[in-house]
Amino acid sequence: MVSNSTGLFHCLARETKRLGHLYSPGAQRGPYAWFPYALDNGAFPCWNAKENTFDDGRWEKTEPQWKRLLFWSQSAPIRPRWAIVPDVPGNSSATINRWSHYARIVQDSGIPLAVAVQDGMTCEDVRRLTPVPEVVAVGGSTEWKWSTVETWCVNFRRVHVLRCNSPERLRHLEELGVESVDGTGWNRGDRSQTRGLEEFCRRGSKGCDLWPHFSRRQNRNQEAFA
Repeated sequence: MVSNSTGLFHCLARETKRLGHLYSPGAQRGPYAWFPYALDNGAFPCWNAKENTFDDGRWEKTEPQWKRLLFWSQSAPIRPRWAIVPDVPGNSSATINRWSHYARIVQDSGIPLAVAVQDGMTCEDVRRLTPVPEVVAVGGSTEWKWSTVETWCVNFRRVHVLRCNSPERLRHLEELGVESVDGTGWNRGDRSQTRGLEEFCRRGSKGCDLWPHFSRRQNRNQEAFA
């Protein structure tokens, strides 16, 4: 999921059916028939990873935008695959404490729930959440995320990996059974990243059925030369 980015990815998404969007509050667009999408919550920019602190004042300003994002998705002709319930990055206990309140809001919107697991959270912590999440989004610190991702894949059917901008990791995560990843760095000027993403998508391309007129014409041509 190429977070908040469109541009050249439109064509690649149409051709391969391997791309989607993760929309942050205020960055939603479309939605487009060829781009499945999910909803972020805007909590990550409130986090200072180096100091592991969370700016509650900034979140108070973000929360109304997040609620507007939910409303937008309810009004859209294409529904989101899931929404990440507001969390506190890097803080497992605060994330768990927030769950019941914010998860109910997402649930009332009719959107599948995703929990952003943080450093120290366990599979049992996730299973005890009420309401139960449908998706585990692996977040937290970089080291913890990559050291635990296999555990989440073994224990849960639907796993998403947050903040993945490395082409080299995509195939490994797919082999683990990861459903999706997101990243904001795929189209920021590093050609090796963009090229790596394109190669990954084309290798596993699922084809395109958005051009039925072309398919019919192609079939007629094949029949003429049969």
